[in-house]
Amino acid sequence: MAETSNAPIVNLVSPPPSGEAPIQFESLVESAFQALPESMPTDPKKILIGLDLDGTVLLPTGASARVRAAIGAAEDAGMNVVIATGRSLEATQPVLEQLGDPRAWALCSNGAIRVHFSDAYASGVLSAGISTFDPSILVDQVGQGMPNALIGVEIPGMFLISGVFPPGELIEEFALKPIEDLKVADAIKVVIREPAMNREEFETALTNAGVIGNWECSIGWTSWADVLPLGVTKASGLETLSADLGVPFEGTVAIGDGTNDVPMIEWANFGVVMGGADDNVKKSGDFVTGAVENDGAAAIICALLRHCGQTLTDI
Repeated sequence: MAETSNAPIVNLVSPPPSGEAPIQFESLVESAFQALPESMPTDPKKILIGLDLDGTVLLPTGASARVRAAIGAAEDAGMNVVIATGRSLEATQPVLEQLGDPRAWALCSNGAIRVHFSDAYASGVLSAGISTFDPSILVDQVGQGMPNALIGVEIPGMFLISGVFPPGELIEEFALKPIEDLKVADAIKVVIREPAMNREEFETALTNAGVIGNWECSIGWTSWADVLPLGVTKASGLETLSADLGVPFEGTVAIGDGTNDVPMIEWANFGVVMGGADDNVKKSGDFVTGAVENDGAAAIICALLRHCGQTLTDI
């Protein structure tokens, strides 16, 4: 019989603070303002901000008051704030509430889920689109090339897992299943975890197993990888959404810190990397802001508000 768990949704998946030295917030805003592309629109409604969660606006303790205030000011000005996260829909909902932003668009599961929440937050989802795929080949690749790895297959509403993940890492409801039962037709995302490997060993193993190169594979800050079909990324989701919202390419901004953020950072007109990110991620961006503990994402939003002639108060 399958074991099930309704794990409490708590923020235990954000990376720890980067250790970046304190930076004066006003100097971060000024640097970002000077770095904005000349083509950036001054109409707030023509700006879309793709905003990562963990390591970008969230520390393990949550989001700062300054980050919450900046997001609120951006939405009040008419900017399109889009949460773009590797988290599942179920793990994203409470974060929107914490950010004071239940009206937001969100791209969950690295772009596989597109969702908008109603103003009446408790009533749930206003509209959603979910992209699924058959993970059979991927599950076989991992099973053959990385026999000790844990596999989690996200399906609507929960994860099917091949083994128990380390405590606090899988924050959604899950069911422990035989490996063959993970080959479902409606997978949203596949997670691979190998606690016995360091990050470098893990990346090598994924390459040797044929995962890297044949799938969209994003490795986290530990030996954890999110895997999706080629072409399904935060960038693809933002590109479609910006077109639907009437936002020109010139008004696209992406802010992130992880390898799963690289596609959207490279895609956006103004791609921003957090100061606590790995050097390889920093190379993908147009600008590096302060780390999450220095409210670097809030500084970018404040610079955009200033660019649009907005008066900044209480941020």
